[in-house]
Amino acid sequence: FFFRLRAPFPMPRTDSTEEKGQTEGQIDKVQIDGLALLKIIKHCDENKGESVNGQLLGLHVDSKLEVTNSFPGLPAEEKADHEAFLDVMMKLLKQVNVDNNSVGWYQSAFIGEWIDNDIIRTHYNFQSKIPESVVLIYDPYTTTKGNLAVKTYRLTQKFMRFYKSKDFSHVNFAKHRIDSSDIFEEVPMKVHNSHLIHAFLYELQCKDKFSCTFDRLELTGDMLFKRNLDIMSNSIDDLLQDQNKFSFYQRQRVRAQAARNRDKTDGHDEGSKKNLPYLGRMDAYLTAQKITHYSKKVRTMVGQSMTKMFEVDALNRVHQSNES
Repeated sequence: FFFRLRAPFPMPRTDSTEEKGQTEGQIDKVQIDGLALLKIIKHCDENKGESVNGQLLGLHVDSKLEVTNSFPGLPAEEKADHEAFLDVMMKLLKQVNVDNNSVGWYQSAFIGEWIDNDIIRTHYNFQSKIPESVVLIYDPYTTTKGNLAVKTYRLTQKFMRFYKSKDFSHVNFAKHRIDSSDIFEEVPMKVHNSHLIHAFLYELQCKDKFSCTFDRLELTGDMLFKRNLDIMSNSIDDLLQDQNKFSFYQRQRVRAQAARNRDKTDGHDEGSKKNLPYLGRMDAYLTAQKITHYSKKVRTMVGQSMTKMFEVDALNRVHQSNES
């Protein structure tokens, strides 16, 4: 399964008057409406195998971001003007008295593969114009295995200042004291529903055919676990190759510096010999962040599987004792 890459979602146009009186960029939690989440799930499930994204709409209240609506972006093969599409959608939503304040965007991911330069560049543009914006990552494949795989992230303020400089060398990383864990921060998210929907869900819960009690005991599939290990293993290989490349670059730089020192000692003109440009290290830091991300996922999966195994074993013992 591979995603078909597409252009980043167009940037929204914000009204600065709407953001007055709010504490800029302070987000402690995200509250998303159940209907808005269902729209996101439906859009991503209908386009499995492709990378799709869309717009999050809502309000920023104190330190809480409320996502009340969402709509999908244009398909990748669509040649229409994405900016014009966004403007038309915002105007139509305003005409029907629906929240049309952009608070971020969402992106589909296959088994959590979403950490790359395109995501960072797109969300940096979002967060620069809308400081409280978030990116919602939804994994349609992992969700089919019994766990709702949806999380919200935003770039850290430290990384925002670093990315603004457009200097991704190891020297600038060290200057800003950035490591792989300082790129994204997860924002706690909860799903909010109206009282009528809660009553409807409780009514469905009483029906046996909607019961999912034993479905929760399903052990993690070997394919999902193997796929996560494969991605983490490939990321480790990529990081090792990048480290070898950086080591070679460092040796080249030392040799060039030694040659300039010899020319200076001999009185030769060293003006024609320029310093080697610094090697970009953004890919290496993203790979390290990806390894950390998948390590946490695998640890969570193993913990859940072990718990389920003990529960299934206890149920089997009870069943055997009853039969005897």
